[in-house]
Amino acid sequence: MKPVISLLALAAMLSACAPTAPVAVAPPEPDARFAVTDTKDYGPKEVNTIPSDAPTLKVAYGSASARQYGELRMPEGKGPFPVAVIWHGGCWSGYAGPFGVSGLATFLARNGVATWTPGYRELGSDGGWPNTFADWAQGLAYVKTLAKSYPIDLSRLTLMGHSAGTTPAVWLGTGNYGDAVIAGDLPKPRAAVVIDGPLRTAPFVGVDAAICGQPVIVPLMGGTPADVPSRYAMLDPLVNKPLIKRLLVVDGALPDPEPEVIAGLRAQGIAVEVIRVSQEQHFNMLVPGTQDFAAIGPSLLDIAKAR
Repeated sequence: MKPVISLLALAAMLSACAPTAPVAVAPPEPDARFAVTDTKDYGPKEVNTIPSDAPTLKVAYGSASARQYGELRMPEGKGPFPVAVIWHGGCWSGYAGPFGVSGLATFLARNGVATWTPGYRELGSDGGWPNTFADWAQGLAYVKTLAKSYPIDLSRLTLMGHSAGTTPAVWLGTGNYGDAVIAGDLPKPRAAVVIDGPLRTAPFVGVDAAICGQPVIVPLMGGTPADVPSRYAMLDPLVNKPLIKRLLVVDGALPDPEPEVIAGLRAQGIAVEVIRVSQEQHFNMLVPGTQDFAAIGPSLLDIAKAR
């Protein structure tokens, strides 16, 4: 009987060692939040009319101008929630307002990120140096006031800007606010998002007239780079280094981000991700449901949630 037992044992051992048929694994379901459901192309007027949720709070953060107000959108639940401060674009000249980024703010709030979208004085509305810059900073500082009444986690703060709004998003993540424009302590961001806007201001002098229809940067800054070099240096992230850990750059219709700037930021230890979307569209990336938004949505939500 021993040989029979040995053969049976051997057969059992070989059976156990035989390769098993692979188990089919179903691919993950596509994330409906980033589905492409909108094939329209959006301009500066159309982007202001996309559906958005009403703000949780609309409040003035200053008293010097009617433009010193912002809209807060809070997610459902107890929190505390990460928060994104989002500045609108408009060529620094009043071509837009917080409503232009309300679709983006709504998307983030529906997905667990509190959003604060402050307006600010621009050229033609008592803007330019120093008022526009003071408004950018004062609007950011007001997040501390909001956090006293709403479950906002200031340690998970992301600064975002579209087009001209990228200027404060990059600048206010640094430690140099220049010419004593800014008083008081600002909340410290851990990340920034640049949505189709300049990382540096000086190289856009001259280019701005073609994009905006008129020169805007020199009036905004109160002089040329030769006239007020310290102000332009303050807005140069290779000179005035951002104190952030992550940066998402969305490259759309505006001139491509300068490779030397991207390389320089990475050399500073910042994790920089660049996503290239349609080179003919400047507003589609603000509209959930478009192809451009689908391309940036996962990274946008990831960085905003401070993962």
